[in-house]
Amino acid sequence: MDTEEKIVVLEKYTSPVDANIVKGALEASGIPAGVIVDSTANAIWMSPARVVVFERDLELARKVISESNEIAEETTEE
Repeated sequence: MDTEEKIVVLEKYTSPVDANIVKGALEASGIPAGVIVDSTANAIWMSPARVVVFERDLELARKVISESNEIAEETTEE
C-alpha cells in the first residue's frame, strides 16, 4: 500500500516574501504548506519561490488564496 502523499506547486512568486505571506494564510486556514526558494540566485530576497501543498489540499488552497485576494482588493479600494 502506497502511503506517500504527492506534493504539488500551488503558485509561483517572484520573491520568498510573497510566497511566505501566502504560506502563512494557508497555514492559518489549517492547510499545511511549504515554500521552495531557488537558492541559485544572488539575492535571496529576490529569488523565485514556489508555494507547495499536498495534492489533496490543492483545491481548498486555491479557494483560500482566491478569497484572500478578494479581501485584499476590497481593502485597497476603500
